[in-house]
Amino acid sequence: MLHYRTPAIRSIYLTILFTILSWPDGPILAIITLRRALKGKFDRHRAIARWTLPIWLYVSVTGVVVYVMLYQF
Repeated sequence: MLHYRTPAIRSIYLTILFTILSWPDGPILAIITLRRALKGKFDRHRAIARWTLPIWLYVSVTGVVVYVMLYQF
């Protein structure tokens, strides 16, 4: 259970959580990007991968941060 020691930690946690929840299209972009690569449409793949990779990395890293904040603090 998350026990907030300071209001700052609570603010950081909620900010990260809301930004993660605001990107529900991340998995959709990943599927489209992968499908274009498997079909050999590398020009179209590269165009969408420029957006997909940063979104996917942000959601992955902040997901781990939220988990740590929930169960380690």
